[in-house]
Amino acid sequence: MKKHWAVLSVALLIAVPFVLWGCGGDDDPTDPPVEACSITVTTPVTGDAFVPGDPDNQTVRIRWDKSGDAARVSIELLKAGELVDVIAPNATNNGVYTWTASNMGAANGADFSVRVTALDEDNCLGVSGQFSLTNTVGCSLAFTNDFDHDITFVAGDNLTLTWYSNSTLGNVSIELWRGDDNTTPVGFITEAPLPDTGSYDWTIDSLNSGTYDFYTLKIIANGVDGCFAVSDTFGIADEDVCSINISSPQPDVVWTEGHTEEIDLIASDDVTAVNLRLYKGSEFLGNITYAVDGVLVADMPYSWVVSDFGNEVGNTVYRIRAISIDDQYCIGISEPFTIISTQ
Repeated sequence: MKKHWAVLSVALLIAVPFVLWGCGGDDDPTDPPVEACSITVTTPVTGDAFVPGDPDNQTVRIRWDKSGDAARVSIELLKAGELVDVIAPNATNNGVYTWTASNMGAANGADFSVRVTALDEDNCLGVSGQFSLTNTVGCSLAFTNDFDHDITFVAGDNLTLTWYSNSTLGNVSIELWRGDDNTTPVGFITEAPLPDTGSYDWTIDSLNSGTYDFYTLKIIANGVDGCFAVSDTFGIADEDVCSINISSPQPDVVWTEGHTEEIDLIASDDVTAVNLRLYKGSEFLGNITYAVDGVLVADMPYSWVVSDFGNEVGNTVYRIRAISIDDQYCIGISEPFTIISTQ
């Protein structure tokens, strides 16, 4: 009997390791299931806008949620769903990648997206919302009108301005300058920026600078430093020029804060009302009057309770500007005068 137990014991000792070796294998129901591969790109989002070449707006944080065991991903730039180029062919699958935005040879547009694809996985990818890329590197402008210094345009006539542009942010401003050395800005020919469509119908106006032989136009790509172009010189004949002459305050007069003084002016017949503003040099300090209807010229002089609008520098030199409510370029500027602070 003892002999049989000894044989059985030896057999068990030999068999048990093999049994233990088989436990916990790939088919063990106690192992957690393998997570399926998935990628969801969370940024950039639809409507984001980036400007390659602009240090303040060219950094893109590409982020994605992920599952599965994929260790590496490729990141691609798409335009209208089509591949433009590869941003990163073999990036770590950690859910984030910082990219310095680039059009990568594609035209500007609002239909770009980013695709993140897990490497060595079947159909495991995600695509971001559509965003815009506007590359201003190489921004350029040029008038295509045939300006000539011998040409004189008549105020009130129409002239279609045309220009070539490249890599702007989509809108421009056009400014009138006076002087053969292009050093005296007169003002913008429109109150609001223009869409960069390549043309604008301009009703010619000297902006109250009058008849002169040497005007130029400067076209500016808004939001892009140093991107502008200047036309050749031309003349404008403009006899219909408004005028505002401020006769009070007198030159070098001293007014005291809190006292009532009279502001008076003489204006051409086309100026019916003005608003009055106080300046220290070129610095705007405050509105003496500000109303839609302004102050009627016929009601001048205007009685003003003198104020320096809290200017911290006492007893300094000021000027008053009178601006026509009908023409922002019709301006009169007083001679310099002094306000004595009571504080």
